[in-house]
Amino acid sequence: MAIITKITKSNNYTMKNGLTFCEAQYNDYIYDNVKYVRIQTFGSKQRLHKGKQSQLIHLNKETAKQLIDYLKNSFDL
Repeated sequence: MAIITKITKSNNYTMKNGLTFCEAQYNDYIYDNVKYVRIQTFGSKQRLHKGKQSQLIHLNKETAKQLIDYLKNSFDL
């Protein structure tokens, strides 16, 4: 399990091979007296093992605030 401790913006991204679409779930939990949100994605419909978990993202309050700020800025919310 990996817990994201800091999020920084990178301007170096080039799209490769297009995007796939998938579904995700989230839940919150307490670990070592700290609350986290976990987001997990599942394989696309084209994936060999359909419904298999692909990625996990774990955020605490501080990294969630960072992500919210980036999303507000990126989408002009």
